Amino acid sequence: MQEMNELVLSRQFAAPRAAVWAAFVEPEIITQWWGPHGWTVQEGSVILEPKVGGRHELTMAQSDNPEAQVPLKAVVTIFDEQVCLASADGPHEMTLDLVIHTKLDFKEFAGQTYVTLTQGPLPHEVIESSQKAWNSAFAKLESLLAEYF
Repeated sequence: MQEMNELVLSRQFAAPRAAVWAAFVEPEIITQWWGPHGWTVQEGSVILEPKVGGRHELTMAQSDNPEAQVPLKAVVTIFDEQVCLASADGPHEMTLDLVIHTKLDFKEFAGQTYVTLTQGPLPHEVIESSQKAWNSAFAKLESLLAEYF
């Protein structure tokens, strides 16, 4: 039996909660930052139905090899405006035949927004690469937000 873990990351963004929330739920903003460095979101692939049971979908492609693609085909499990967004993706090949739950909690303090990501279950072997990928994506989001705040 494979050892399973949960990835938990927290990040502070120098922007109000409404702006950070929008970056996670507005397709035209998601396409500007989602995914680690070297990956982009295919234009027109983002679908977010803002309700429990709604679709949360997009396709990432490697910048230097657009044939290398990673789909997200999740279902929204929590949609609490500007507070919590959660979804379940899988089971399919890209999730190692698991249902992977991703939860994002948003808290604002003194004009800053704190996002806590919880994702799992994940095999122990992918925790480090998943952490690096999310940190890279969050750095892209940080740069995007810095253009406005």
